[in-house]
Amino acid sequence: MESAPFFCFCDKHKEDEMYFDRGELRHIEKVLRLRPGEIVAVFDGSGMEYRVRLREDQEQRLKGEIISKACIDREPETSLHLVQGIAKGDKMDSIVQKAVEIGVKAIHPLAAQRSVVELDERKAGKRVMRWQEIAREACKQCRRNQMPLVNPMRGINEILQIIGQTPAIMLYEEEHKLGLKQLLQTEEERFTGQEIFILVGPEGGFSHEEAEAARDRGVHLVTLGPRILRTETAGLVAASLILYHFNDLG
Repeated sequence: MESAPFFCFCDKHKEDEMYFDRGELRHIEKVLRLRPGEIVAVFDGSGMEYRVRLREDQEQRLKGEIISKACIDREPETSLHLVQGIAKGDKMDSIVQKAVEIGVKAIHPLAAQRSVVELDERKAGKRVMRWQEIAREACKQCRRNQMPLVNPMRGINEILQIIGQTPAIMLYEEEHKLGLKQLLQTEEERFTGQEIFILVGPEGGFSHEEAEAARDRGVHLVTLGPRILRTETAGLVAASLILYHFNDLG
């Protein structure tokens, strides 16, 4: 069985050669024990896929000789942005991983009013770097060749400015009338083939002020049904339902 593809940054390959970073080399040499002459699959996060033969350079370090390359589109036609309220513990790790597998295009960590986790700028930057690495590993596992971007941590007002006029959906437990299914049906023409933002609160949900600020900016507040889902479940369910509705999943 062919191993999962390896990753190479776009600026680390040129013409017919590519060089792997330290982490990938360790995986190739120490974990899988691959040797010069073996052929592996590689992606660079931009949609390009390569068949690469392993070679040694003059210092006996492994590099790749590109045999063939192709641009293969595995992305959903509907581009989803997951705005995720920062969750406790390692929940964010799992959310990022699963969102990438499902097909989310970008992840926006949200420092919501009710977020239990509070991080200074340095720690927030480190967390984002970790989540980006998790996204990269998830791409390798699910053979997704375009890497979703994990954006810097922001507050609700910054997020709403970024959303602008783009279609956006907030999952709000105090909304009892408008369901996601109904919204997708009534707004299908407007949403088809577009970017869509999904806003998910932290463990305590969105505050009334955050919900009203979103509503005032044209964000649709919806319910997912009679049961309140955990923060690590809600966004993934919503993303799956949206992609299913627009014929990407299932």
